[in-house]
Amino acid sequence: MASDRRIRKFVRQWRRRYPHPVDWVDDRANKQHRRSETAWFAQFEGATSLKRREARVLVDWRFAGQADQRAEAFAGIDSPAAWGHAQRCIRKALKEQSPTRALDLLLGECSGIPGWGPPMASVVLAAASPDVYVVADERALGALEALGLMAPRTPGRFDRSDWWPYLRICRQLASECGVSLGEVRQALWAADGKAPALPDKPKARRHPRG
Repeated sequence: MASDRRIRKFVRQWRRRYPHPVDWVDDRANKQHRRSETAWFAQFEGATSLKRREARVLVDWRFAGQADQRAEAFAGIDSPAAWGHAQRCIRKALKEQSPTRALDLLLGECSGIPGWGPPMASVVLAAASPDVYVVADERALGALEALGLMAPRTPGRFDRSDWWPYLRICRQLASECGVSLGEVRQALWAADGKAPALPDKPKARRHPRG
């Protein structure tokens, strides 16, 4: 397991690389992306329910580039009957105080919203309560495993049983590193398969001679 000091350095340095898990792109561009994402999420903060169009844009955000998972998540909210059930689940989940119970109210496997697993269910919780919840992400989970903070699990998956230990550790990292839960997730996402290594130092830019 990495030392506390190294983990703090890991979170702070990898956060600056989000959303691009590469050696270096452009710090200013990445910072602007993070600000835009934070501002976009802010529209959902404090929500006690969602409109269907809001649920749809959250699905779009979570599964951008993942067509099969996106279609599966949409199927649980697209028809009038499906949306009526989904909206009731969302309202109950956003009132629930228990993190595990809140997630279960949204999970298809627990009679929640069909086609919704922890990655999608957690987006709704984290969007409405960003100081309490964090988006469940298999890349972030893999980074925590590489850091020795979670036991190895099935690669590329985020199961219901991963939720509470993942959330607890992310909360601890946010507190120890002085960043938000969302920033912890960004750092872990950016690190992905390179964890537990720190990001490479930025390469010097070469300016053309005039």
